[in-house]
Amino acid sequence: MKIFVCGPTVYDSIHLGHARTYLVYDVLVRYLKLKGFDVILIVNITDLDDKVFDKAEWEGIAFKDLANRYTQEFITNLEKLKINSINAFHKASDYLNEIEYQIDHLIKKGCAYQVDGDIFFDVSSFPNYGLLSNQTHQELMLRRLNSNPKKRDQRDFFLWRSWIGKKPNFKNKFGIGRPGWHIEDTAISISIFKGGYDIHGGALDLVFPHHEAEIAQGESIISQHPFVKYWVHTGLLFLEDEKMSKSLGNIISLKDSLDQFDPDILRLYLLSCHYRETFNLKRNEIKKFESQVTLIRNIVTRLTKRILGFKGIQNNLPIKTLFKNHINNFYASLENDLDIPKALNALIFLLRAVDKDMVSTNQNLLNEILKMLSVLGLESSFGEK
Repeated sequence: MKIFVCGPTVYDSIHLGHARTYLVYDVLVRYLKLKGFDVILIVNITDLDDKVFDKAEWEGIAFKDLANRYTQEFITNLEKLKINSINAFHKASDYLNEIEYQIDHLIKKGCAYQVDGDIFFDVSSFPNYGLLSNQTHQELMLRRLNSNPKKRDQRDFFLWRSWIGKKPNFKNKFGIGRPGWHIEDTAISISIFKGGYDIHGGALDLVFPHHEAEIAQGESIISQHPFVKYWVHTGLLFLEDEKMSKSLGNIISLKDSLDQFDPDILRLYLLSCHYRETFNLKRNEIKKFESQVTLIRNIVTRLTKRILGFKGIQNNLPIKTLFKNHINNFYASLENDLDIPKALNALIFLLRAVDKDMVSTNQNLLNEILKMLSVLGLESSFGEK
C-alpha cells in the first residue's frame, strides 16, 4: 500500500491542524499493517517556497538553514506525539532534477508551454481538471489563481517561474527561476513510487488547487488514470469557532501543546472527531481527556496484575461474548471510513466491562486490548505506570 501525505512548508512550527492530519494517517497505517498490508508512507517537505525564502531573508540566514531548523522540529514533535508510521521525509530541494525532467516531459507532450521564461501547465490539455473538487469549467474560471496576462487560460498554473534579481534562484535548461508548488510533489511521489500509487492525503483545503493540479500533472506525465486511487482529506481545524491559520495568527502549535499536555491526551483529543469533519478545538476541553487516559492506564494495569497473580491456566481461555462484541465494534468502526471516535468508544466500553469483571484473568483478552491500544498509538498507556 503506497501512501503520500502532503507535508508542511517549513518556515514555521506546525500547528495542531497539521498534526491532526498526520495523526489520522498514523492510525490508518497502524490499522492497515495489523490487517497484513505492507505499507509505505512518505511525507514531503516543502522547502522551496516563497514563505521559506522570505523568512530566511528577514532572519539573514540561508534558506536551507531555516528549512532544516523547522524540518527537524517537525520530525521531533511527530515522534513525541508517537507518530511513527512515516517511512521517510523527502525535501523538494532534493528533486530539482526530477522537476526539470517532468516539466520538459510535459512541454514535449503538449501539456505545458513557455512564455518569456515562465512555464505553465495547459489545463485545456487535461479534460478531467476540476473533477476532484467537483467544479465545472465555468466555476473554475471564477476562481482565477495567480492572474497573469501571459497565460493562455487563467486556469493554467505555474510549473516554473522565471526569477530576476531575487535570491535564491535555481538554474536549469529553462533558465533561472523557481519551481511551482504543485510540480514539487509530483516530482517526489512519481520518483519514489515509480508511477501512480494508492492513497494521497492532506487537509481539505488542499483539494483545490493543489491536489487538482497534482492529478493533472501526474496523469499527463505517466499516462495513467487514475494517478492516485484514493484521495483522503482531513477536515479543517477551527479554534474557538474560527479557522486556525498562520495568516490569522490564531495558531496553537504542536510544539507548545506538547509542552503543556501528555502526548496520549493530545492524541485522544485530536482523534475524538471523525477525520473528515471540521474540528472546533477549544482549549479548555483538551485537559478533559486526561480522565480517559487515566482510565485506560489504570484498567490495563489492574488487568495485567490480575493475570500475573493468577496461578491457573489462562492463556487459552475463550473471550466472553460481551467482551467480544466490544472488540468487534472497535474494528467495525475502523472499517467504516476509519471512524476512530466510535472505535475509541468501543475500547472504553470494553475496558469498563473488563474492570467490572473482577475475576477476569484472560491473557487472550489482554492481548486483544493491547492490540487495540497499539492501533490507536497508545502503547505507552500501560506498563510501568
